[in-house]
Amino acid sequence: MSTTTAETERVVRKHLSAFLQRKGVDAIVSDYGEGARFYTEDQVFIGTAEITRFFAQFLDAMPPDATDRFELRSLKVEGSLAFITWCVQGDIPLGTDTFVVEGGRIVSQTFAMHAAPGFLPDRPCNRST
Repeated sequence: MSTTTAETERVVRKHLSAFLQRKGVDAIVSDYGEGARFYTEDQVFIGTAEITRFFAQFLDAMPPDATDRFELRSLKVEGSLAFITWCVQGDIPLGTDTFVVEGGRIVSQTFAMHAAPGFLPDRPCNRST
């Protein structure tokens, strides 16, 4: 059974709402399937326990008022795939996520952001993969 565009959008908006309403890590991670994969530049987090660890660290690193300055710039949804771009005024000029939703759960997500200097430790550009 394929996931509908409406279902995918509902899941992604619920996920964003949990983040923006500061409902906590458990509420954010409740949208993921047990074997979900969360891809970042540094690591692939597999399963809800590892994804929970990512979000706990990410939320701890954010300035306290970052969610107040969060802006969803775009949301594109087609079938089971959703793509968002976002920013946090003053700290993150561009963030992007891609979600794959199946059975009402996020089963795969990519995450990338460009943070202002000092937001996170500097990382030199490295072309090796």
